[in-house]
Amino acid sequence: MMISLNLKGRTVLIVGSGSEAVSRSKSLSNEGAKVTLVSTSDPTLGTRLEGVNFSYQPKLRARNFRDVFLVIATDRDRAINEWLFKKSRKFGFLLNTLDEKPTSSFCHVAVRRIDPHIEIAVSTNGASPAFASRLSTRLASQVGIEDLLVLDAFVASRALLKASGRSTFDFDWTALENRVRSRQLAGTKPAHTSIKDHGTPSFGLAFAPGVQPDEHETWPVTPFTNNLLDGRLSRSQSNS
Repeated sequence: MMISLNLKGRTVLIVGSGSEAVSRSKSLSNEGAKVTLVSTSDPTLGTRLEGVNFSYQPKLRARNFRDVFLVIATDRDRAINEWLFKKSRKFGFLLNTLDEKPTSSFCHVAVRRIDPHIEIAVSTNGASPAFASRLSTRLASQVGIEDLLVLDAFVASRALLKASGRSTFDFDWTALENRVRSRQLAGTKPAHTSIKDHGTPSFGLAFAPGVQPDEHETWPVTPFTNNLLDGRLSRSQSNS
């Protein structure tokens, strides 16, 4: 099972030397983590991380593990990895030792961020990180503007569902996606506007971009739409 960790404000230790330690320090710092790079063999690494939210120290001691959330060891040194593994059991931090699966709490996944809301992650469970990287890049290249429009529609509709106290489980997401994609194929430019009365039920809500009903078009019948219609009918009767 793949999960996404929120590292903002978390303390992370990178234990290692070379370009991989530098790269991972920068990447985790960009995620908002408080990074400490520990390198006993290359004291010049600190100068390669200027401008990055990090600290550097030449030695690693057991007290450094207090309040640490994650430790990543990049040198593939079995003795160091086994020592870190014992400390992870004692202090309770997550540990990743790259290719050494027996001492890792988890495997890295290849992640490609396409949009603030979209990330594609591929894992081979440590069998071949290089393949995971290539596959994630290829999959990310296949995401187009049409997919982003569907995402916009889903985000806006989800917000409306939550604002009205309705469940997102019962909503017909497939019908919504088909509607957005058919509008895109027809060359209709989506816009964030309210539903206009074209002879079809008006729910009095601003729906997602590109999903306004056309003339004689009906919305998918779901518990959500039924509840909206029932509520509108009740309000109309009470106002009459």
